[in-house]
Amino acid sequence: MTIAERRAREEYDRKNPWLPIGEAQEDGSICELRVSHHGAAADMGAARFFLHEGKWYRIEPPKVVHRFEPLVEYRSTGFTIAKHRMRSVIARAEYGTHEYRGGRRYQKPRQYKLYWRADD
Repeated sequence: MTIAERRAREEYDRKNPWLPIGEAQEDGSICELRVSHHGAAADMGAARFFLHEGKWYRIEPPKVVHRFEPLVEYRSTGFTIAKHRMRSVIARAEYGTHEYRGGRRYQKPRQYKLYWRADD
């Protein structure tokens, strides 16, 4: 890490400090999360999350964060998620990637591999 990268990271940390998870508000802001495993706090990498109705949702790939996950802190990135994108992420996280019609699940067909074949 160069000096310029370190300074940029420190400036980002000053602008966006880690806050206790209990202070999070459901305003559609995109956040980073930190968990505590065995007493040591660790952030969850490049994953981004948002809070909706008391549940944390991972944006890509869509997933609901387990309620027993030891979340400790969050940090806002300064951006908000659009309402239509939020609804899409929530639907894909809760219902999966399969299509639902009339309460029934229809799995998407498998993509067939197209192999080149020589003439017989």
